[in-house]
Amino acid sequence: MRNRDTTVIYWELLRTMASGPQLPTRLARTTNIPYNRLGEYLEFLTTNGFVKADASDGHERYSVTPKGMEVLGRLDSGLKMLFSALE
Repeated sequence: MRNRDTTVIYWELLRTMASGPQLPTRLARTTNIPYNRLGEYLEFLTTNGFVKADASDGHERYSVTPKGMEVLGRLDSGLKMLFSALE
């Protein structure tokens, strides 16, 4: 299996969380990231204000912040332009 670029991993995580708050296990499974590596990506996204964590019900869930939605929109636009150029 080919390794993904870190930017693509962040994009996949943000897209997954854009549909609503996600448990870490669900994020790892949906984005095919080993659970033991997921923390590194979530730490970066949280530290930079793209994602927020909420554990109000005893289970930590991650969701995209407005800043994260802006980044996601820009990544989506850039990837669309790239893929249309490849066609």
